Amino acid sequence: MGRKSRATRRSREARSTPETPVVGDGVRRRPAVAMLSRELADFLVEFSIVLHKRSMYPAGHPHLQDSAERFVRRMNTLLEARETVTLGVARHRLLIESVTTDPNNALLRDLAHRLHRHRIASVHLVRGATLEEVEGLLSCLSSDPKRGEGPVGKRLDRLDSWAHVRLRPVGYDQFELRESSSENESDQPPLEPRDSWVELAQLALASEQQRESGKADPLVVADAIGRQSGEVAYDRVVLGYLARVADELSRRRGGVAQDQLAQRISKLIQALDPETLRRLLEASADAAEQRKFVLNASQTLAADAVLEVVEAAARASHQTISHNLLRLLHKLAHHAEQGAAGIRAEADGALRTNVARLIADWDLEDPNPSQYNSILEGMVRRSSAELSLIDLQLGCDPEVVLKMAVELDCVGPPVYAAIDALLSQRELVRITQCLEMGPQTSATEKLWRYLATPERLQLELASSPFDQQAVAILVQRIGAEAADALLDRLASASDRSTRAAVFKQLLVLGPDVGRVAAARLPGAPWFVQRNILVLIGRLGPWPEGFSPREYATSADARIRREAIKLMLDSADHHGEAVTLGLADSDDGIVALALTAALDECPPAALPAAQRIAADTRRSSEARVLAIRTLARSRTADALPVLCDLVMHQWRWLGRRLAPKSPELLAALSALASHWSEDPMAAEVLTRARQHSDQDIRAAANAIHHE
Repeated sequence: MGRKSRATRRSREARSTPETPVVGDGVRRRPAVAMLSRELADFLVEFSIVLHKRSMYPAGHPHLQDSAERFVRRMNTLLEARETVTLGVARHRLLIESVTTDPNNALLRDLAHRLHRHRIASVHLVRGATLEEVEGLLSCLSSDPKRGEGPVGKRLDRLDSWAHVRLRPVGYDQFELRESSSENESDQPPLEPRDSWVELAQLALASEQQRESGKADPLVVADAIGRQSGEVAYDRVVLGYLARVADELSRRRGGVAQDQLAQRISKLIQALDPETLRRLLEASADAAEQRKFVLNASQTLAADAVLEVVEAAARASHQTISHNLLRLLHKLAHHAEQGAAGIRAEADGALRTNVARLIADWDLEDPNPSQYNSILEGMVRRSSAELSLIDLQLGCDPEVVLKMAVELDCVGPPVYAAIDALLSQRELVRITQCLEMGPQTSATEKLWRYLATPERLQLELASSPFDQQAVAILVQRIGAEAADALLDRLASASDRSTRAAVFKQLLVLGPDVGRVAAARLPGAPWFVQRNILVLIGRLGPWPEGFSPREYATSADARIRREAIKLMLDSADHHGEAVTLGLADSDDGIVALALTAALDECPPAALPAAQRIAADTRRSSEARVLAIRTLARSRTADALPVLCDLVMHQWRWLGRRLAPKSPELLAALSALASHWSEDPMAAEVLTRARQHSDQDIRAAANAIHHE
């Protein structure tokens, strides 16, 4: 296939609509329908190709000059209909004219990743760029950011200035919120509070289907932020919007619009995952700016949202809030939101005042002396909104009742009521500590049976995030009966950290859990089947009667990949797995099977390896692996395939060596190592050993000792 046809195919790939993503619950969400124009797609593909060539060929190579001139022509064609073009850069995609590129497109993903590694936030091109300017741009961006002078974005001030090319580094100062852009606009009225929410929602939902950001639900916006968070530049922009909203609310209190904005932002913050909120606060470039945001938020947002911000700020700034003080603040927040009408205002004021004092004085590792901790412990022991049976009967702390029951070896309704009171406060770990540290009596065993049940484990797992220490204690006590609850939680988990925590506890149960897991495979959603296959692989021996064979032919490539991995690890199924993998349509599975075939390739799979080696549409990595597989097979059928890869039939010049490539070098090395005495191979090797290229001569003289 010629160069032009390959570039055309890549352009079509760049313009194609991304595949509909699948989320953890199995629901497909269709992205907004938006495609790049033909000129933009061709330009981005050419940009990626020219940078890739720059990294492959040495300076001064003729291909570099040709590719640079072709890139300039492509850019001039693009800029004939527009004055400028700007590329925004994310980790795996580009933003151009409000359209994001498909992260599944290899060329465009590589271009975005290359610019991102150089710490470039945007590339701005103006009509009239010269070849000299483009050469300078390509030379900078094709360098390795981890070597030499480092990323381009960190040394823009030391580069030659280009009149028609401007690069912006990643940084908070490069992003602008909607403010007046000139002095002539200074007399315009300030933005309405609703505008701040619109801008934040538009930022979060930029790549989502829901574009009516003014009506965006805070839970939807929080979910979008959680999925995209992790890019420092993105997190700084989101934090910038949140800080501006908090500042607006603190300066302009009152009014229906202000109250609505405060409610939306409060719901957004409460809906954010704690880890996401911590990352947003860590993205702040200035500690003073972070503290100002937390102070403004503490005076304007809902009480529950205030505590979310404070706890996240403590984690982000590595400060310490004592357990007792945190419990006290939670009680104040509870009374401020749900307490009696007479105490709501007082509790709300006390919460905000104490949070402001805490943040303003945040200097010590633990600002609470031991005596203060004792006082706080006494303050939080009892709440008028949380009376329990043990309070009514004995007026005694539940933990004291529990310790007395263990010491005296007696159990009754007050003791169970004390445990329920502690469980309502999520104090399961404290309960287990009392049971483990006290005398091991019959009362202790009864309380363990009451506490450690599959139903209790389900309740602990249902909380988000769940207490991993509490779950580990219950799993250890319950044993194999905990498998069903853990597998249920694994099926519903939507984030990686939760799945990892559940996996850890399933592995603790040992190989016996594999039988329970395998029974759930038939008819399960794809993500459940994939996770269970991964679990079985980590558990070791397969459950009795289980075989991954039927899942190795699933319609979903993600399921097939895990099933074939299991089969490759089994000596009895290795050959069949290699044969299935080489015939698969997924490039990742093919590469997996080729890697395994290097050690042992069954004869039935060799024809597939020959087809892959000769298929110019395959990636270079896959073809090289296939060539090495054929070389190690040493079969007679492999020899002509390798010779054809080395020698090409030219229309006017007859049979000559093919152009230098990784495939050519691998084929020559295979012939020299295993067929050097064969007449057909000897003729090919003789020509290669007389070639002007040093690498080709070296490959033709290679001798492998295996």
